[in-house]
Amino acid sequence: MARHVRLWLASLRSGTLSCAKPVSSPNFGSATTHSTRREWLTRACAGGIAGLYARRVQSQERAAAVPYVRPFGPRAPWNVPIEHIPRHADSNDLVQRLFFDPAGARNTKFQIALDAYAYAVYSAAKSTGPAPIKTYWPTNLTGKIPWNPAWKPAVGLAGQMIVLDEENGLEWDLSEVDYKLFVVNAATANLVPGDYRTNEVGFPPSRGSGIPFLAMLVRPAEIRAGVIEHALSMSVGNISGFSFVAPATKLEFPRGGRAGIPAGTRYSLIVTDAEIDLWLRRLPKDLSDRTRETARIIAVALRDYGWFVTDVSLGNLLHFESRVSAEREWLALGLDDQTIRKTEYPRDLVAGLLTSDRIVAYPPSDQYPEAWRAR
Repeated sequence: MARHVRLWLASLRSGTLSCAKPVSSPNFGSATTHSTRREWLTRACAGGIAGLYARRVQSQERAAAVPYVRPFGPRAPWNVPIEHIPRHADSNDLVQRLFFDPAGARNTKFQIALDAYAYAVYSAAKSTGPAPIKTYWPTNLTGKIPWNPAWKPAVGLAGQMIVLDEENGLEWDLSEVDYKLFVVNAATANLVPGDYRTNEVGFPPSRGSGIPFLAMLVRPAEIRAGVIEHALSMSVGNISGFSFVAPATKLEFPRGGRAGIPAGTRYSLIVTDAEIDLWLRRLPKDLSDRTRETARIIAVALRDYGWFVTDVSLGNLLHFESRVSAEREWLALGLDDQTIRKTEYPRDLVAGLLTSDRIVAYPPSDQYPEAWRAR
């Protein structure tokens, strides 16, 4: 039975499973999307998935570890180091916008999101069987998706979740997830086109900026490996309601203020190793060496790859895998809750590092040098 699960997932990737003619893809607002064969098959064959799914995969087969590999292709904008990109002509203005809220009040808080605004991540290999799914917004899925009743979304109203088939490069993105009476209910749910291991472009139905959930998400495996080789994702309060820039693919809240930050804007830290070391030494002595090492890895990534504005939130938040799906891993990496002199860790771990004099902005990704533009 476990073999049937692998065959079904592989058939979605390769397009070899055929049980009906392809159906047309839905129209997501003004954005043009193209359904891949695997999406058509997901929809057309939904009723037959149960016959291919094993009710329960043998635990020893599910436990096989998949080595961490950086997702997305080398020219995905978030995987391109900032050393290859010139600074934005209006860098100073864009940096200043980071430090104000929509009402014009000063905002200097930058925080790590491990709870609300984070993303829970699960492996399709640990699905116990198919579950029907219903969504509020249009979707490229009907029928059933890989599911395990033990899976929970990230906390908070967004209730975000990612399901990954690591073997075949499939990514399901879901928001406001609630599993009741054997049905997965979600505000949005989609199978991202292509292969997340090689994709280099956005997908309009995914989050506010139209970039897949998995892109730029910080996960425990890369911290354990000692390096984050991609930009980070940041949601901000002061997002533009007037424009967006590549790699963002849509404007989520039109008719808003013009003084906000366009979704898709990229920033980075301008700091030396010595300055990072000085910042680490100034962190409270109560923080463990493991916490400091994790902080160093984050700081280096913010310098070498920077971050993109990808969504709206109540503050400036860097997105990490949710503790709902990775609590033990984060604890082992020093990201346990503690309050030191009225400062909350790990939430405020990067406080004092992200200051306006250390940050620069970069042009849209469709203006990168030709050798580094997404394909």
